[in-house]
Amino acid sequence: MRRVTPLLRRLVLAGFVGCLWAGSAVAQQSRWVVRSSATADLWFHGLALARFTGFGTQPLYRPAYPSEVRRVREAAGRTTTRLEREADGFREAFVADSAFEVLHFVPLYFVAADPEEMLDALARVARDGRESIGELPKQSRFGAVTVASVLATPQERAVLGRFVAALREEWAVYRTERGEAADRRAARLATATRVWQDEVAPTANAFLQRERLDGGVIVAVPSLGAEGRFFAGDPGDRSDNIVAVALDAADDGQAVAWLALKELSFPATREALAQARQLPADRVAAERLTGSAAAQAGSLLLEGGPPAGVARYRAALEHAGACRAPFDECYPLSSPARTALAARLR
Repeated sequence: MRRVTPLLRRLVLAGFVGCLWAGSAVAQQSRWVVRSSATADLWFHGLALARFTGFGTQPLYRPAYPSEVRRVREAAGRTTTRLEREADGFREAFVADSAFEVLHFVPLYFVAADPEEMLDALARVARDGRESIGELPKQSRFGAVTVASVLATPQERAVLGRFVAALREEWAVYRTERGEAADRRAARLATATRVWQDEVAPTANAFLQRERLDGGVIVAVPSLGAEGRFFAGDPGDRSDNIVAVALDAADDGQAVAWLALKELSFPATREALAQARQLPADRVAAERLTGSAAAQAGSLLLEGGPPAGVARYRAALEHAGACRAPFDECYPLSSPARTALAARLR
């Protein structure tokens, strides 16, 4: 998935990202931490229910997620929500306008805001565009600026407003469901943290430091698919990075660490392919190739550590992508592209 567009990079360099982790101790830590986020959970839950998929090799959201949510709600006697009823209309509007691809990253721009603060800010963007951003709380301004800059037409803002209104109603139900899963989520996050610290970091740390990815936050989200999200914040802060990956219901949390490594391999992978002139001119083809190459990059990085780590990484990515073929067939890579990638990783 495309991580930082030229527009977003300009916003970052203009200084808007300063509020991203303001006041948070996490911003000052030169290490990676695994956590959950109600803001990310809610937003990605909404996009998953709308079945707003991407064009990469792997799904942005778990295809089975909407039906799983409905089964849980039916078992609890909960009626269909507005978001569920209007999901098809939202998907059609999002797919018809490529500007709405920014929605796949929205909670990463509101990482210091709670769900209500994010929804309030986006409702004001939908109503007034950039006019009222200066009046927003500091933790909401960067996200508001970003979304307002991309969804700039009245028609786009109207769609955003309807989606935010539906998501606000959804939060009343989803907040309860999320709370019911708190204990299991905490146990899985603890497992993910252990795997990252004990198995991934010892092998990958040298690479991450070389790529200026010394630290940041790994956000585990139940609705995400095999394709995660990565956002590099302030270029001057090597620990201001955010990764969002799947917290699969069928996994005990271990896959979170392996999927995060794949996402963190993406920037170096794209650079290596571009410098070797291996990236296709077609945007969709380039995105698919980079996704496969990032998956292979994680595997190549782990070859410097215990063999069991490579096997667990590959198994996690095969499962997350619901791929029934061997890893190299799930994530194909030409010989020239592999050579360029290996040279960069060394």
